[in-house]
Amino acid sequence: MIKKIALLGVFLGAFFALGFGFVSAQTGSDMPRQSLMINENGKVSLQGAKVVSIDGSTINATISWGGSASFAGVIKTDASTEFLRRSGGKTSLSEIMPGHYINVEGMLDTSASKPTVVAKVVRDWSVVKTEINPFGVISSVDAVAKTFVLKTQERGDIKVSTNEKTVFTKGNAASTFSALKVRDLLSVNGLWEQSTNTLQANHVKVRVQDRRVFEGGRLKTPYTGSGTPATIIVTFGKIDYTVNISSDTSVLNSKWAKVNLSDFKAGDHVRVYGAADGTTIDATVVRDVSLR
Repeated sequence: MIKKIALLGVFLGAFFALGFGFVSAQTGSDMPRQSLMINENGKVSLQGAKVVSIDGSTINATISWGGSASFAGVIKTDASTEFLRRSGGKTSLSEIMPGHYINVEGMLDTSASKPTVVAKVVRDWSVVKTEINPFGVISSVDAVAKTFVLKTQERGDIKVSTNEKTVFTKGNAASTFSALKVRDLLSVNGLWEQSTNTLQANHVKVRVQDRRVFEGGRLKTPYTGSGTPATIIVTFGKIDYTVNISSDTSVLNSKWAKVNLSDFKAGDHVRVYGAADGTTIDATVVRDVSLR
């Protein structure tokens, strides 16, 4: 025990003693409070350390307090170290960058020549990524960068990035990035970065719906031409659908009588029977229940 105390004293100098720690002022409203705690068994809890550099599997970091005092230490990681994001999801050392703030749990390495912590857990406070599964409509596609913008109700316009590991499906069949198109209706599973509203996709699922009745629609864009084929825009929920009307589509009023598509007015309640590919419906029946 005397030897351990002496070694701890060498590592921590005049700033720390066995079983002692310090807590500094908050580094910022969105950053963890900086602190260093060491118990009598050499267990270390390091909070809010700022990453200075990364050398292989070693992280060099500092903490400061009192405006001028600071402490620099080495954090050793290995295959047994658990890396976590701020939200708790698992990550890796490769995601940690200089300038990030980290929390570390581990043991003091008393054989090292300078303050060194053998890390059991490293949490990157600066990486705010969460696994989400948003649903929305594609508003644009960048074929070169292999990205697209997903328009959602909950999080606005999310920029979605894909790579060679991303899985694409359409209905129950495999698909590809090149098959994506504007106005596709889909869900995406992946890691969402809150600060940039970007998402790295693991799985992109294009929604294909079987032939069914789409109810509760409001006519957004009436048809002003004559004859078929024709298209109208109908809003179901908060999503605009393009409804394709062919020569054999039944166009009806509320009493199931045949009418002209030009009789439909903006804001009318519309029901559509058909099959949807994304936000495009190939209609078999279009019925304006506001039209008598």
